[in-house]
Amino acid sequence: MRKPALKVTLTLAIALLLSAGRARAHSGAEYAADEKQPPPTFKVQKVGERLYALFGRGGNVGFLVTDRGVAVVDDQYREMAPGILDEIKKITDKPIRYLINTHFHADHTGGNPVFQSIAEIVAHDAVRPRLLEYPMTVQKTFPARVQSLETEIEAIKDPADPYRDALTRNVGIMKFMIDTFKDFSPETAAPPVITYDSRATLWLGDEPVTLIHIAPGHTDGDTMVWFPKEKVLHAGDLMFNGMMPFIDVDGGGSGLGYIKSLDWVLENVPADTQVIPGHGPVTDMAGLRHFRDFLKDVDVAVEKAVKKGMSRVEAARTIKLEAYSDMKQDFRTLANEVLVFYDEIHVRK
Repeated sequence: MRKPALKVTLTLAIALLLSAGRARAHSGAEYAADEKQPPPTFKVQKVGERLYALFGRGGNVGFLVTDRGVAVVDDQYREMAPGILDEIKKITDKPIRYLINTHFHADHTGGNPVFQSIAEIVAHDAVRPRLLEYPMTVQKTFPARVQSLETEIEAIKDPADPYRDALTRNVGIMKFMIDTFKDFSPETAAPPVITYDSRATLWLGDEPVTLIHIAPGHTDGDTMVWFPKEKVLHAGDLMFNGMMPFIDVDGGGSGLGYIKSLDWVLENVPADTQVIPGHGPVTDMAGLRHFRDFLKDVDVAVEKAVKKGMSRVEAARTIKLEAYSDMKQDFRTLANEVLVFYDEIHVRK
């Protein structure tokens, strides 16, 4: 893989308080200070000779330990970050050299303020403006959209309607973000200071850490982190293991881009690679293929619905994929995925 010059940016800042809950876990929204959370707990799993996965509250963390220092992938929420550092210190006393953000959402970047004084924060080019500018977009555009969606929801009387359920979940996220970003200032963000376009390689001695961006998928700034010597891929939220994914269209995400990124992995990464997903347990390439197949089958089912002349609402209400009963409909539902693909198909046409 080629190594382009890294784009170095200079702004450092102090941070937002960011935190948990399933809706806010993928929203990039700030932590509600009066919400009580249980004490942080962590689980560390060794997945390579020098590579570990860490599970806490938020997106899954990965970290590589070398003689030249440590590279960390994602940092959950701010209140989790000190515990993450403690868990790493249990394994090594080497300094943390790099923190890689796989995308901008709060459950993957909330700890940036804790790490920024001890490590270089690295991410795709799109992550920096998302952390610095997206909250203002929320403030300006989301209230009117919420009002429009609530009017549509009120007109649907059946509480079990899949389309109504999908809209309700979207409104919940948007309302939370409006509330928690109301006092946002760019000076309180902690963005990456090194950004890249499509490929970059960080070196810790003779250990390469390759950053890969293929296409907008979960967001417009997704990074997959490939540890070739360890044969481990941290997929960020381009992989949800055992649950419906969040395709954050407002954050630049794309269902088709999601598939494109996963296809690249299946074509270029060795079959015996272990995969750390953004959420869910560590899996393998077969697990990643199953997840890709789900997204592809959603796309195919929506294509068929469009050809039959179904509206997007009809498609959301009628498409069923019984073969994927293992995909939990928790934060997102199948109807949410159908709506994203339906809209993209019409853009394609």
